[in-house]
Amino acid sequence: MTRPDGARLNRLLAAAALIAALWGVRAELPAGPALHFLGAAALYLMFGAPRALAGMALAATLVCALGGGDWAAWPARWLADGAVPVACAWAVHRAIERFAPPNLFVYVFGAAFAGAGLSMVASLAAHRLLGARVEPFAALGLMLGFGEAFLTGALLTLFVVYRHEWVATFDDARYLARR
Repeated sequence: MTRPDGARLNRLLAAAALIAALWGVRAELPAGPALHFLGAAALYLMFGAPRALAGMALAATLVCALGGGDWAAWPARWLADGAVPVACAWAVHRAIERFAPPNLFVYVFGAAFAGAGLSMVASLAAHRLLGARVEPFAALGLMLGFGEAFLTGALLTLFVVYRHEWVATFDDARYLARR
């Protein structure tokens, strides 16, 4: 991982703080995990996998430091709400780059919308594997996955259109080249 420039580091820190704030807006399940927006796919698409993992770790730390979480649950929170969704978004992005045509709409709808929705489902599956009760799994996956996909897709669409240099995984030469 190369050393980020000052502006990129500031964006990463601001994004991690925003994600920690989004995690504060949540719904509690009885004997289950707190349901909230993840932001992991957006962080991956904006900064790449290593920085996204660091940003998700910072967000989990901020939540615990501000009293919104238990320090003993920090590793599980980072794994289920950070590492697994980032890995899922990475896998979707790589599959799209390999198998789909290089098109702006494929990037936005595939990597941003679908990648974010699937990352939410992967996060719920990770919570379930870690022992949390996530019932009904399919309904929560669809409901939360759609919200995550819409929020991430809309945000990344705005960034690609107005600030494409902020999106590390967006390649102008690949997606905007004239064919």
